[in-house]
Amino acid sequence: MPGHPEEGVGTLARVRTPEDPDGDVVFERSAERPMGLWAEAGEGLLRIVPLLGPDAPPADELEDCRLCPGCYRPVYESSFSHTLIGAGPMPVMGLCRLCAEGSTLRSLRQADVPIDTRQRAVLETVAAALA
Repeated sequence: MPGHPEEGVGTLARVRTPEDPDGDVVFERSAERPMGLWAEAGEGLLRIVPLLGPDAPPADELEDCRLCPGCYRPVYESSFSHTLIGAGPMPVMGLCRLCAEGSTLRSLRQADVPIDTRQRAVLETVAAALA
């Protein structure tokens, strides 16, 4: 968001817009950080995003992480990952927060995106455990 009162600080906001063009924007969350941190995060995303798909080319360098079995996002040792014990014949391990909460499957279904067979099995196992 432009126009932050402090020099060198930027705001990233998650907003909900109404269908009515004259309606008010609802701020769900926002975070204020020095612009240098936003730039650093953006550079990290540019490096990580190509690694999210099952057909993505192999990484140039090895990362100190495992890929989430539900979405292929990197899950680092310092990240909070989830294990669903008893979610099926075998536990589902190393899930990122979005997959463990069911957000990934909901988003993919809403966008009507084709899902890799293995990925679908993991995400549906999570959904069944959440139900």
